Amino acid sequence: MIVRNRKGGVFVRDWLFSELDKDKARNLAAQYQLPVFTALLLTVRQITEREEIEQFFDNSGQLPDPFTIKDMDKAVERIRQAVHSGEKICVFGDYDCDGVTSTALLYSYLESVFANVIYYIPDRNTEGYGMNKKAVEKLKKDEVSLIITVDNGISAIDEIFYAGQLGMDVVVTDHHTPQSILPNAAAVIDPHRLDDTSEFTNCCGAGLAMMLAIALEGDSFTVIENYSDLAALGTVADLVPLSGVNRTIVKAGMLRMKNTERPGMVQLIEQAQTDKINAGTIGFRIAPRINAAGRLASPYDALELLLTEDDDRAQMQAERLNALNTQRQTIENEIYEDICRMLDESPEMTLDRVIVVSSENWNAGVIGIVSSRITEKYVKPSIIISEGDDICKGSGRSVSGFSLVDAIFACSDYLEKCGGHPMAAGISLKREKIEDFRRAINDYADKQENMPLLSVKIDSKLNPNTIVTDMVHQLQAFEPFGYGNPKPNFAVCNMKLEKIVSLSGGKHIKLIVSRDKARLNLVKFSTTPKEFPYPEGCLLDFAVSLDINVYQQQEYLSFNIKDIKPSGFDSKKAMLEVQLYEQYQKGTVRPQVKEHYPSREDFAAVYRYIRQYPRELYTIDSLLSGIGNPSLGAFKLLITLDIMEEMQLIEYKRSGDMLYISLKEVSGKVNLETSVIYGRLKEVVSHVGNLS
Repeated sequence: MIVRNRKGGVFVRDWLFSELDKDKARNLAAQYQLPVFTALLLTVRQITEREEIEQFFDNSGQLPDPFTIKDMDKAVERIRQAVHSGEKICVFGDYDCDGVTSTALLYSYLESVFANVIYYIPDRNTEGYGMNKKAVEKLKKDEVSLIITVDNGISAIDEIFYAGQLGMDVVVTDHHTPQSILPNAAAVIDPHRLDDTSEFTNCCGAGLAMMLAIALEGDSFTVIENYSDLAALGTVADLVPLSGVNRTIVKAGMLRMKNTERPGMVQLIEQAQTDKINAGTIGFRIAPRINAAGRLASPYDALELLLTEDDDRAQMQAERLNALNTQRQTIENEIYEDICRMLDESPEMTLDRVIVVSSENWNAGVIGIVSSRITEKYVKPSIIISEGDDICKGSGRSVSGFSLVDAIFACSDYLEKCGGHPMAAGISLKREKIEDFRRAINDYADKQENMPLLSVKIDSKLNPNTIVTDMVHQLQAFEPFGYGNPKPNFAVCNMKLEKIVSLSGGKHIKLIVSRDKARLNLVKFSTTPKEFPYPEGCLLDFAVSLDINVYQQQEYLSFNIKDIKPSGFDSKKAMLEVQLYEQYQKGTVRPQVKEHYPSREDFAAVYRYIRQYPRELYTIDSLLSGIGNPSLGAFKLLITLDIMEEMQLIEYKRSGDMLYISLKEVSGKVNLETSVIYGRLKEVVSHVGNLS
């Protein structure tokens, strides 16, 4: 029976080791009286000058002058005029976490200075992202004379012009890339303007909303004290780099969250069931509950939670968001399983360099999250499409090095709308164009000789005998971790797998590993013992992050496994060979194929190992490592398994990197020359050889 890994594939990534200058690290430690481990990490991250180090570890909460942002002076003047004259102001937001927190922050601040202010967030399904003319008309009827956008507006050229025709002014605050022309607004605050030279380029909508509030207030301390929790929540959720201004905002916001008096934030943290406030818990436990409202219900549910001053109301809304998040997780898992089943039943679709799948049964609000999981499992970009009666909406995620937004722009003839950035993109298209789009984007991808590989960055190798809890204490000074400042990963290599222990009723596993006198307990989350492909006794390399667990007031090192590979295994070579195999299966023959023609000895080695070590699940790397034949690579292995299945020697199913193999009863000898697959490969290799 097939047991699917519900959390994605286990194919090892390309391990990218950071450049490490130990002499430079030692000199840095001596020069600035730093612990050697701290100096080593600073060196790896190229933070080596005194000013850079002081700024990185600064906890003062000092922010640059917001008036260095282009048009900030115009925005402040127009808003103050509206506040003093009692004009009706509308904060026009967005339905994701950044948009909701931006709206809550600026609305709360304006209300605190007695502005006549309301808010508006468009509906994801009926209005879509950003300003629209019907919303503008509604606000005009509500006697609004000034609209302030947060986390949107830079692309609303027509809508803002229309608002002006109706007699309304607009102040834009946005962090998305402008078009060639700017909106005709009273002020356009966007650090991506070509004429903006401020330090706020990486700020998200919530960060810019807080800078606007600081500019209006004239006092950063008061605004940080009251609103940095909202700004930090939006900043982490929007995956902007946690460096510079953003690092300062999130540091201050995390401190505020730990002591928050905002009833909604208190209840949100309680529902998230987290005893830690860091960028990880904000991003993975708190922010998803805000996002769930906009995905499945109304963003106003989340906004009301952040705005209410009533404890009972806050508890009720937090419980509602928690239920929506649970529902979101259920829907997400159902869609993910549906796609995995679809790809298992049509494995030829997984040969595509960009996986494109669609269904009328998938909720458009969660397909982006599912796309991330499919990309992780199949190690390639994916686009998931929710089919409508006519117009269908798609969301995609990519791997570093393949610009998804460039790819979809190249296929724009098949699309109604498209946009995004290199790692994520959104599209809308007519139902009858889906297959044309799938072919077009894969034609675009096929023009590259090799697709980029998923990778894991390793800050340093560690000797398991020298790892101590003080290292983790030093790591805490590098927080907040997140995009642009990732939590360090370390490699511990040549570890013998002593024992596999089931945790939490089989949901997770603990691996007891050893080398020399060191004995470590490593945890692999969301993996059952049956889904773990490596046998006890083998030598493995681990990419891990470090943490501390406290039990009975005693600190213990905690190792969270990020990736595993057999010791010395060349994962990059294997991944490139898998790409070559998939291209061959699609009919694209590269000259390298001739180097991967399996011999009879290769067949014998594979069959002998499977017969000697039967398992429910293998992976490409575990099987190659176990067989131990230097001449056998990933291409040879996969084509050999195809031939063995054709010859009815095995039952075989491949899902990503996972190989489900069982031996069949065989009577008599098997003649390899009768294999159609083998014969075709022989012809191809001969033809390629003649061409060369």
